[in-house]
Amino acid sequence: MHNAVKTQLVIFTLLSLIISSCSAGNPLQKEFGADSDYFIGLTFLKNGQENEARSKFNRCIKKGSKECVRKSYESLCTFGTVQERNLAALRYVEKYKDSEALLTAVRQLKSAGEISKIIEITQDCKLEEENNEIIRIRMEALAHRGDSSLEKEVFKWFMSRAISQEHYQFYRDTYEHSIFSDETEEEMITGYSPEQFAINYRIELYKRDYSYTFPAISQLLQYIEDRSLQANTQLISDIGKSCLYGSTDFAKNAEIFNEMAEKYKGSELEYYLWFYTGRLFDKAQIYFRQTKYAFEQAVLTASNDNQKDNALWYLLVSSLNFSLETITDDIKTYSRQWSDPEYFEDFFESLISGLLASGKWNAFGDIYKSIDGFATDYTVAQYAYLYGRLIQEKLASGSAEDAKIAFRRALKSGSSPYYKVLAAYQLQVDGTELESILTAPYNSSPEAPESTYSESMEKLLTGYAYFGFPELIYPAWQKGRSEISDDTAFFLSKFLNRCSTGKDDYYQQALRIASKTAMGHAHPFTKSQLMLLYPHNYEEYIEKYSNKYEISKSIVYAMVRSESFFDPDIQSSAGAIGLTQLMEFTGSDIARKLKVQSYDLTDPEINLQFGIYYLSELIHRCDGSILQGFFSYNAGITRVRRWVQSSMIEFGKKENMPIDLFLETIPYTETREYGRKLAGAAVLYEWLYGSTDSFRNIIESMIR
Repeated sequence: MHNAVKTQLVIFTLLSLIISSCSAGNPLQKEFGADSDYFIGLTFLKNGQENEARSKFNRCIKKGSKECVRKSYESLCTFGTVQERNLAALRYVEKYKDSEALLTAVRQLKSAGEISKIIEITQDCKLEEENNEIIRIRMEALAHRGDSSLEKEVFKWFMSRAISQEHYQFYRDTYEHSIFSDETEEEMITGYSPEQFAINYRIELYKRDYSYTFPAISQLLQYIEDRSLQANTQLISDIGKSCLYGSTDFAKNAEIFNEMAEKYKGSELEYYLWFYTGRLFDKAQIYFRQTKYAFEQAVLTASNDNQKDNALWYLLVSSLNFSLETITDDIKTYSRQWSDPEYFEDFFESLISGLLASGKWNAFGDIYKSIDGFATDYTVAQYAYLYGRLIQEKLASGSAEDAKIAFRRALKSGSSPYYKVLAAYQLQVDGTELESILTAPYNSSPEAPESTYSESMEKLLTGYAYFGFPELIYPAWQKGRSEISDDTAFFLSKFLNRCSTGKDDYYQQALRIASKTAMGHAHPFTKSQLMLLYPHNYEEYIEKYSNKYEISKSIVYAMVRSESFFDPDIQSSAGAIGLTQLMEFTGSDIARKLKVQSYDLTDPEINLQFGIYYLSELIHRCDGSILQGFFSYNAGITRVRRWVQSSMIEFGKKENMPIDLFLETIPYTETREYGRKLAGAAVLYEWLYGSTDSFRNIIESMIR
């Protein structure tokens, strides 16, 4: 079936065959066989024909493939009488016995008030691992019944894992301290048993009430000391956070953790104790030797790669905070020990500004060579490109050939096109070589063999497309994306993009599917696949207003993609609205200038008109500099002008500050990354939709 489905992925004429009849002669029924019963059942259910839907789902359960059978079980839980939904839920969880089925069942049983059934089917749940919502519903059921096992289970749940919203909801709405019946007289006076005290402590820390949690540390440590409570990693981590954020006596608190680290040497607590010793000494700012030693001990006592990488990250950052003199040697030493290179990208990002501000130009060459093979391709490309440019600007030592070698290395930059396209420009690459560079895969690992894909999952997802259920594709893809081929994923992206009216979620879903798939794609991209990564959504409006305000469409598409991912309803935490992320006061000012009396920033056309006008105006005010216009859009033109002046001082220039080097000196990571994203995306848009010659032109317009 896989090859048959794969062959049809590009045959979009089949989309017109969305169920018009349920006859055996329907081409889709022939293609999908018994699985078509599931999709036809969905159609009946959508039309309110519940009996017909139930019949189809039950037929699919008998003969369908794995995923459609499961979805049929799940669908039966969503309609009918309460008794029918309860029976369907119990049947579902009996068949699958996993978290997904269990969650569906307990939600249904809770809505029906079936307390005993909830307790029965969750009896074997592992409190340390199971989905927190399932455990919360179980705890609520135990409390409702007054079950004697509640005390023990609540304590274990709260102590064995990070506090979640589900813990907090149970504590707030259901948990009563009086449930503990064996309180001593002293406990009755304080109102808490040691167990209750620990639970309450963790909740208050979750709420970030450090004014309570820091003073309460002494009581918590006393309980641990007299063995009323057993110390575990969750409590030690909580105490560490309280010391970091609830007190300024960092050195004193660090000594407490240091002593405990020695006391618990060899236990599972040791890593956490050394880690917080290092964090606290680092916050004290004058204890570099103690900080370094503590983090080194944390690295040695880490029980998994995540812990080790976390300690190494703080070790490197603390070294950076104390001195740049040894940072290159530290990087050479510690980069050989980490496991996840992506974890350290932000460290290398922050290091750039420090190296540039202190004039350590040659360090870029040393670092990119030493981390090649250990850091991400993006980080290596970043340092290699900057080393090449610093040579060109006669700031770093090196020959023209050294710069060329560095630019060649920068061509391999993973999923970010920014340094790749700038390096290609510096090397004057064009034609076939340029195409091979721009279409190079982001992931160098071999793609999984076709035999590892799930035929059943591919049938489910493509069936949603062919039978006309685009709204079900994205949630199902999120769960099963590792089980389908890249070709299938790109097909789904293209299908959803074509389904969108611009007033639904399909544009964003299509782009997310394409983006996530691209991250693991191990083969060169086709241009059509890259067009799914850089789509021409809202083409009518962007074409109209780009022409009106005399700005490149590629620049506008890059802005909209980076600002909102083509989501017209998105609103940032700061209050920026819509496709071009305009603030209300900015929109009001633009409306006044354009003489628009009534407007709505969530309206795609209005938002695009205002955003395009605003960006065009900023670029004009920045003397035609596109990148400065981008930065001004993100951070304000006054700030950008101030940054340019500071950057020229750093580089010893009176004029003609290279814009690509200026970008690296901007004091805000968000703004630097914003500029890179927009510049890289604009160049890709121009290459994909423009002419070959325009590639160099748009880069020149970016960096001049």
